[in-house]
Amino acid sequence: MAVSLSTNAVKLYSPMTGQYQGEFKGHYDTINQIAFSNSSTPHVLYSCSSDGTIRAWDTRTFRQVSCMSAGSSQEIFSFSFGGSSDNLLAAGSKSQILFWDWRNEKQVACLEDSHTEDVTQVHFVHGHRNKLLSASVDGLMCIFNTDGDINDDDHLESVDYFIDCHHSGEGESLWVIGGTNGGALGYFPVNYRAGTIGSPEAILGGGHTGVVRSVLPMSSMKHGLAQSRDIFGWTGGEDGRLCCWSSDDSTTINRAWISGALVMRSSKSRKKKRHLPY
Repeated sequence: MAVSLSTNAVKLYSPMTGQYQGEFKGHYDTINQIAFSNSSTPHVLYSCSSDGTIRAWDTRTFRQVSCMSAGSSQEIFSFSFGGSSDNLLAAGSKSQILFWDWRNEKQVACLEDSHTEDVTQVHFVHGHRNKLLSASVDGLMCIFNTDGDINDDDHLESVDYFIDCHHSGEGESLWVIGGTNGGALGYFPVNYRAGTIGSPEAILGGGHTGVVRSVLPMSSMKHGLAQSRDIFGWTGGEDGRLCCWSSDDSTTINRAWISGALVMRSSKSRKKKRHLPY
């Protein structure tokens, strides 16, 4: 039985007798969570702290065996083990979610756009080890699929506000467009017969840095000039940016159409159905 103390130490007691067995010292700020490792290493205890570290302790020798750091300016409030191969260690910190491969202690991902305040809880879902839930002081709960590349744009499951609705003009396709405080946008399909909103079918990320106020989908335009140039649409936000978005397969664009204050196209590859700013 492990107990964390206000002295930033962790003490071990026998759950059967209550007898003191030893303690771990290493953290220099508040310990926010402690938990034993998975079944493959039941003798290892993990702890996270406001000193920005997650430390592993061997309960047989009472020594620290590993330390993963998020940086001296960070605080780590919670952590969870999971992933499809049970190799991931996720941690909630100051508006970020960090991922390490605990086997080699290498950081593999950092999600920065999903939350705007402290991420106080992260938890891999039992029975669905690739799904991670997060909760933050900003009032949001998000869910992420950790299979493959882990990034904010691929897992926009929650938004802070809705901007507009869009009807494609083909059949009964209707989308509600929602955004995050960090500037990401998602096109969510609406099934008005069932009264449900699905996961985003298109995500626009990397252009805006604040709240987006207006969206102009080019499919709503009567002429075909925009479509012929592979322009997906335009957006305007409180960050003072007017962003033009293209389809993934677009390779050229007329620069005269683009404001000089806009973010240029990122060289980072995107998955299908992702749209990029210029």
